[in-house]
Order: sequence, then structure tokens, then C-alpha cells
Amino acid sequence: MAWQKKVQFVTVTQGMQKLEKFCAYQERSQKQVHEKCRSLGLTESETGEVMIHLLQNDFFSESRFAHAYVKGKSKIKTWGSEKIRQGLKQAGVSDVLIREALEQLQEVDTQLHLEKWAAKKLKVMKFSEDSISQILSGDLALSYEDKQKVKQFLFGKGYSVDAQLAMLGFLKN
Repeated sequence: MAWQKKVQFVTVTQGMQKLEKFCAYQERSQKQVHEKCRSLGLTESETGEVMIHLLQNDFFSESRFAHAYVKGKSKIKTWGSEKIRQGLKQAGVSDVLIREALEQLQEVDTQLHLEKWAAKKLKVMKFSEDSISQILSGDLALSYEDKQKVKQFLFGKGYSVDAQLAMLGFLKN
């Protein structure tokens, strides 16, 4: 059985104060705020009241959350667009907002991130630094199996196969 946090029972005023702090700490999605309301033991009508208060006072915004999420996961964790899209879907963000937020990803950053992750995987696969730079520049060919390992690794990091092939020439068959 999964561990669940004990539900607290608070008044609406206490709930608003707790949720104001919760939202002020970092950007939150509507789903996260709703789940926090539930964990505080607020009823649906109380949750609605608190959500309206938070929205009116600009404590959370789906759009702000989506843009902050994309920026953070791209710059800090260097995730690809597919993995970021999945994370936003899990957070309950609409498809329109996801598309809009993902437009801010820079192709140059994606190229650099792909090269960084590919080099890391090649290093784990016991290639030397010289071999890795030759592979990335296209001067040294990889076996089919090694290409597949790199592609699978990059796919796990959230980069589509199309993006991999477009930006990393050495992966083309």
C-alpha cells in the first residue's frame, strides 16, 4: 500500500494562508494547487473559494507555470521537448499552453544539449575524448548498435528521433 500524507483539516482562512505561501514559493499549476487543497482537507466548495482568491490575487497562473517549467527543465536539467511536454501534461496544463510554452525553446540550445548528452553517452560506452570529438564532427563512424544505444539514450532524455537525426549527423544510417 502506498504511503499517503495524513490529511489536515484547516479553516478556509488558514487554507488561504498556507496556499499563498505554497504558491509564493514557486510557480504552481492549477492541478498542484487543487491537490494541495485536498491534502489540507478543504471541501470542493472551499477549494473553489480558495482557488478564486489565489487567481484574483495572482498567486498562480497556468501560463506562468508552463513557461517557468519549460525554461527550468530545458536550461537546468537539459531535457528535450518531448519529456517536457509529458511533464506539463502530468501537471494538467492544456495543449494550447504547452505548445505556446514549448515555442520558447531555442534550436541552438537543443543542439548543444543533444551534443552534450551524446558525448556523455559515448564516454560511458568507453570511447576516448578524441574519438568522441571525431564522432560528433562526423569524421569517425559508429557501428549500427552503438548508434542505436545513443539514440535510445537521447530518446529517454526527451529528444525526438527526428530532432536527433536533424541535429546530429553521425546518427544517420
